[in-house]
Amino acid sequence: MILYIDETENEKYFIVAGLLVSSDTVIEKTYKSFKKVISKTIIKEKNKSKLFTEFKSSILDRSYPKIKIKMLKLISSIPGAIIYSCYIKKGLKTSQSFKESTYIVLLESIIKTIKNDVDIIFDSFNKSDFENNIKDRIKKIKNVKSINSKDSQMVHGLQFIDNICSVIRQYKTHGFESGEVKVFYPIIQDMVKEAKHDLTT
Repeated sequence: MILYIDETENEKYFIVAGLLVSSDTVIEKTYKSFKKVISKTIIKEKNKSKLFTEFKSSILDRSYPKIKIKMLKLISSIPGAIIYSCYIKKGLKTSQSFKESTYIVLLESIIKTIKNDVDIIFDSFNKSDFENNIKDRIKKIKNVKSINSKDSQMVHGLQFIDNICSVIRQYKTHGFESGEVKVFYPIIQDMVKEAKHDLTT
């Protein structure tokens, strides 16, 4: 199994989420189908190269929701699961060190829900001390075969989980009140489960 990990936050929540699939072959096949499906979509030429370099949620959510819907529909067809863990900030300011430790705790809670052996790929922070701390902590978990950071431009599974993260954040923040959530979240909701953590502050 492969678990692709990304994180997101706003003033209320800090969320770590993972897309769990049987192999990277599944992701590459889905990504290829996605590119084919949207190939006829009319996109301004000045935006096309940036968009096709990396399908980031910050771009799709705002400017290309129809493309995002197509992506989510294809993700929902994958045999797999979306597992997330969420910390409620409760209005407190959070330091960088607290965010880093919280990320690890939330990631641990996700992995503990997985029974199979798993290889983990997380989006690079370009912060070697933090990334090494993540790897040192997580590789101690019994069913973790490997854990590596990768560039999301190069790993399509990370682009998928980036877009999933934004959907979960919108859902946690607004329920079904916002237009995006009404459309996006129901597409993937049957795949989604929340992992509980032991953070109390």
